[in-house]
Amino acid sequence: MPRLSIVVPVYNTESYLKRCLDSIVGQSFTDFELILVDDGSKDNSSVICDRYGKSDDRIKVIHKENEGVSIARNTGMTVAKGEYLTVVDSDDWLETEMYQSMFKYIDEYELDVVMCDCIKEYSNKSEVYTHEIRPGFYSLEQIKNEYYPHLLMMENVEYPATISNYLIVWRRSITSDNNLQYLGGVRNSEDLLFGAQIMSLARSFYYMKGQALYHYCIRDNSASNSFLCNGWNDFKQVYTESIRFFSNIDEYDFGGQTDILLLFFLFNYFEEVRHSDICQIEKRNIINKLLVDETIQRMFMNVRIDRLPISWKQKIKTYMIKSGIGINYLLRKR
Repeated sequence: MPRLSIVVPVYNTESYLKRCLDSIVGQSFTDFELILVDDGSKDNSSVICDRYGKSDDRIKVIHKENEGVSIARNTGMTVAKGEYLTVVDSDDWLETEMYQSMFKYIDEYELDVVMCDCIKEYSNKSEVYTHEIRPGFYSLEQIKNEYYPHLLMMENVEYPATISNYLIVWRRSITSDNNLQYLGGVRNSEDLLFGAQIMSLARSFYYMKGQALYHYCIRDNSASNSFLCNGWNDFKQVYTESIRFFSNIDEYDFGGQTDILLLFFLFNYFEEVRHSDICQIEKRNIINKLLVDETIQRMFMNVRIDRLPISWKQKIKTYMIKSGIGINYLLRKR
């Protein structure tokens, strides 16, 4: 049994795939299996996967019809045999010592979960991405006391630490024993929920703060009308599953965080609508229809906007969205 299973969903990334796979195959840590899930690629990605599969007996290649990254990851996780598990995006790449560095802490502390930082690679710059949680080891008690308060959503209405699933290595039994999978068909914020679920089941954790060992490639993608049709449904599915999953945890009340999660999704969807190319009237209609939803209204009743640790500009914007006043102004492209 390999110590680590690495699952890489692949879809039409032929320009980046070789760089990604070379960075995995060339790891100083060698006790792994690499599972490439070709999710119905229409370019040469499938050919590249097969070429690597024939060149290294640690590599397994699965070809399937296109169903999205969530199901592709689930497919790879189902056949994984490693003691630990992780995922990698096929347009990203790793520092050579990434997994060796992570297993150093795994072995020292017998960890369930370990997380490093990453470097966001833009077209014209690189930025180290880190999280506002303390570095080092967390016992089960420390996870509950220190991490649970922002496990699902940070207090300042930002992503939780484990949003970047490719930065964590977790004990495979956490997901296999609990039948934990990504939400199938969801293409937005599925990582947020999955990472939070893993941390709710972890009994130990180590954060390698400042050790940026993963390169996250950010490619420019403009908002599309297809997202506007399906994007809120994705957010709603993640929110609904979050309610179902976290309401079953007796030792901590995540109700406040699920409210903040819904507010976070509303912020994000609002920006997607604002940056879209649809007309101003349609933008306003989309948002107004959303604001009369009972779930959204209940969230605004529960959340004390004045107490949120966000900027005063964001507070004003939140009040404007809540009241529906100035929506046309807020929806303008600037």
